Amino acid sequence: MTKREFLSDYSLVIVLVLALAASIAVPIARKFLDKKTFKSLGLKRIKRSFSDLLFGFFLSAAMAGAFLLLMVSLGYVEVQDFHFKSLDDIEFSATGYLQLIGVFSLASMTLFLLEHILVGYWEELVFRGYLFQNMTEGMGLVWSILISCFLYGLIHAANPNATLLSTVVIMFFGFLRIYGYLLTKMLWLSMGMHIGWNFFQGPIFGFAASGHKKATFLELNILQPEWISGGTFGPEGSIFIIPILVVALIIMKAWGNQSRRAYENHYLD
Repeated sequence: MTKREFLSDYSLVIVLVLALAASIAVPIARKFLDKKTFKSLGLKRIKRSFSDLLFGFFLSAAMAGAFLLLMVSLGYVEVQDFHFKSLDDIEFSATGYLQLIGVFSLASMTLFLLEHILVGYWEELVFRGYLFQNMTEGMGLVWSILISCFLYGLIHAANPNATLLSTVVIMFFGFLRIYGYLLTKMLWLSMGMHIGWNFFQGPIFGFAASGHKKATFLELNILQPEWISGGTFGPEGSIFIIPILVVALIIMKAWGNQSRRAYENHYLD
């Protein structure tokens, strides 16, 4: 097995290690370097927190669905088949785990969702939590936004099939998630959006997720040019995801304003 195959096939193990590392390192750094509480990063919980998570999750589902409908209507994506198998249909061998995640089933979908929950959690905790908030304190809001988005795009530039366009678009996604934090001063909305976007664009709707492709519910035929359809990188490689991002920002503002008031009222009381 090559290194790239290992990273792809056992990505759940890798993100679990990353999530555990972030869960240990960030609280230690927050306490001993910043002299602040872990919750002050935007992890305080009230009833509204779960609503923020769910809203972000399903807003991202709507974004991915809107992109799919747009590409199908323009003729750049064709839906060819649907895939869903029960465990009875899967023939397990010594490589049972690879067999399991190689087809779309309730079991593999659960594992994919768990993986994306871990990714959304640790990336938001580190990027929009610890790094962004400390940069803001040190260099101000504008510079911290610019540098944070640039670094976020640069990190994803190493993903399979990345392009200059996909790197720029992911910078916009970085801002989308920063905006979720700035609106609410909490990370829940951003985490929900991160989890939902990766889960729905990839396993459910059949696109590559930032260049990574696994078993999917929909089987798509994605046509050229890639700067329109997203190609082998996924929706983040398409120019047409940008207007969808703009609409999402508008919707987030209306929801986020209500969330911020809910958090403020709760902690004032």
